[in-house]
Amino acid sequence: MRRPIFRWAAILQIGLMLFTGCHPTQPFFVQRDESLANYLAQSMDIEYADVHVDSLPEATDAYIPFGPHNPPADFIDLTLEDCISYALQNSKMLRVVGGSNQQTGSVAAALLSANPGQMPSIYDPAIASSVTNTQPLAVDSQGVRVAQRGVVRSNQVGGVEDALSEFDAQFSAVMGYNTTDRPRNVGPGNPFNPQFFQAVDANGQMAISKRHANGTITTARMTTVYSRNNIPPGTGRSVPSDYTAAIEAQINQPLMRGRGALVNRIPVVLARTNEEIALHDFEINIRNLVQRVEHAYWDLYCGYRAFDSAQRARDVARELWAVANSRREGGKDGPQSVLQAESRMHQFQAQMEIALYGSRIPGSDPEGLYGRERRLREAMGWSATDGRMIRPADEPTVARIQFNWTDVVAEGLTRSVELRRHKWAIKQDELELISARNQVLPQLDLVAFYRWLGVGDILAESNGSGIKFPNAGSNAIEELFDGDYQEVGARIEFTPQAWGKRRALAGIQFSRLQLTKSQEEMREKEVMFVFELSDAWSKLESSFDLIHVIARQHAALQKEIQVYETQLNESYGDTTQLLDFLLRAEELSARAELQYFQAVCEYNKSIVNLHMLKGSLLDLNNITLQEGAWVDKAYWDAEERARERAGGIYFDYGFTRPGVISNGAVQQGGMTEGQLSDPGVQAEQLNTPESVPAPEESNEFNLRDTQSIMDSDPTASLQKGRSTSSAGEIHVRTASTLQTPAQSYDWGSLGFEDRTPEIFRSSNRQSLTDQSTSASSRSSAGQQNRSRRSNATRASSGGHGQQSTGVVGQPVQTPTWNPR
Repeated sequence: MRRPIFRWAAILQIGLMLFTGCHPTQPFFVQRDESLANYLAQSMDIEYADVHVDSLPEATDAYIPFGPHNPPADFIDLTLEDCISYALQNSKMLRVVGGSNQQTGSVAAALLSANPGQMPSIYDPAIASSVTNTQPLAVDSQGVRVAQRGVVRSNQVGGVEDALSEFDAQFSAVMGYNTTDRPRNVGPGNPFNPQFFQAVDANGQMAISKRHANGTITTARMTTVYSRNNIPPGTGRSVPSDYTAAIEAQINQPLMRGRGALVNRIPVVLARTNEEIALHDFEINIRNLVQRVEHAYWDLYCGYRAFDSAQRARDVARELWAVANSRREGGKDGPQSVLQAESRMHQFQAQMEIALYGSRIPGSDPEGLYGRERRLREAMGWSATDGRMIRPADEPTVARIQFNWTDVVAEGLTRSVELRRHKWAIKQDELELISARNQVLPQLDLVAFYRWLGVGDILAESNGSGIKFPNAGSNAIEELFDGDYQEVGARIEFTPQAWGKRRALAGIQFSRLQLTKSQEEMREKEVMFVFELSDAWSKLESSFDLIHVIARQHAALQKEIQVYETQLNESYGDTTQLLDFLLRAEELSARAELQYFQAVCEYNKSIVNLHMLKGSLLDLNNITLQEGAWVDKAYWDAEERARERAGGIYFDYGFTRPGVISNGAVQQGGMTEGQLSDPGVQAEQLNTPESVPAPEESNEFNLRDTQSIMDSDPTASLQKGRSTSSAGEIHVRTASTLQTPAQSYDWGSLGFEDRTPEIFRSSNRQSLTDQSTSASSRSSAGQQNRSRRSNATRASSGGHGQQSTGVVGQPVQTPTWNPR
């Protein structure tokens, strides 16, 4: 009967295992709240921090960006000096990326995605000098200073104040109290060692310990010990309790490792070099900010020129379309001429829209005029849009800026911020090597102390009793100052390096290799610097020559346009091909005009880049870097500390005195070696046959020629390209010349009021009609009058201050432009 029961029990167990399996079970609670109010569905949520920071009005009060439906209604004219001044005033956080970059686009995305604390700012040098180590100054149980981060902190990460804190005096105090109540394994009645011993002991210690610059540690210490027990007085003790007071002076003098001011001051010097590197990083960021403002300023100037050229090209195409339409209606041309002119008109319209708004179409300007204006606002720290549009008030220079290559290289190798910063890193590696060599030495210290003692029945009283210990009523403090009990001690502590000195020797090898690597990096950086300087030099020269080449191209295109217009007006038959040639020439002329101003802007940006590389960009803009004012309390403390040092006794540490690590402060202002157009250069040095060629009788275009605004008809400067006064009538331009950007350019309002400079506007135009018009109504094109003057000196104090290659204030004869 038992066998079937076992069988069914086994079957039941197998069934339970198969149907239930292994799974977690929920506990059962008698009282249960079905709402589960304390239950969290997830452990992490994306939440807002409980922080409030007042936003700037530039972010909260920004206007609607400019666009097709929101054109600018107000303009503000700013000089380059104004833009740089605004950028420096609004730059608590420096809106640049690190390194010697030449990035001219937006850095907003890079700064927005930067981790907290990674954006460069004006606070970085002060932060570097305020970095501290969280570990406190350590003392041992006797109140003596010990090195808590190794014998020598060669790898200093804090500031100078943190490093100097190692030499601050450290106070320490210890108080202790304990009781004893225990039986002892002694015979009964022992008066010197009771069988049931009871005692009260207390001790107090106060110490001041200081590390000195040569490695010596001095400590002043006072200890007090109280003792009371149940040993009967008169047999084992004189008095029931006693106080022991002691004053000690201790000196720990390292004799080998850690000895000398040079080794012990290495952390301070390293901290100072860290601050120097932070200052150089700050200078790099300020320099990059100035460079970015100048690039954005000339890019905006070029954006206005691009829009102006595209707009006038569109107007020319519109006028030609009107002429073609008039000729088609007169039966002279077919409909293909009208469609061709209309197509070009829409093409120029699209180019004008791209020049204004920008486009991501390959080959187009991705930012446009509005985008370039926003880049300048971004660099200046202004709001993205405030209802006004910035217009450049300064004109770029076209004067040849001549440098001496040898002087530029020598100045750059001396003043380049990146090279100066790396030299401080080399100095750090040299100090690290000195510290590593010191670690090979054994630790050999001499410890000496001198102690005064006093023991009494009581610790102290207001009036001296004159009772000597061990009599009852004796005074421990009085005994102490009587000087009856004095102790002297000394010991030598010797701890050599481990057998083989592997760690110490490996540290020396590492420091040597690191120093060698830094030195080779310095040499390689100098070579790379010359490469960068050569590239900037070549771009400067090529940009200046490109200005001349494009200007000659534009002059040739103007003559070609004149020929096509003359043939078009004198033609009887189908002029579709002539009209196509004319439209193509107009397109090339507009493109040459834009390329000319692009070359001018690139030339000015190349000047900025060259000065940036050779370390004179800040001097060029009259910018100096200096420390801000401290609070009055800091000056009071400094004066007090100076008076303390003046009243002390100077102690010369002899041959262990640290060596010189700095060659003095970097000069700021007026350091622009290699620039022949600097103030103070004699004019006769500039007016050389090489810089001003001999004049020749020629009608070829010369960049030094400038075209004056028409004096006869002031309103002529407001004419827009070409205009049609009657159907089929074309106003033909003479072969006009380019106006140098040094002449004032009144932008007017954007796109609605043309202030076209004389360089790209026809003057003394001759009305030409078809051949039915009498020949007397067609006069030959008049030649424009050119005003010859020297290139203007750039007057902006915030700009470059380059003078022209001609003698300022004297007329320069027009040289002939011969092809090179």
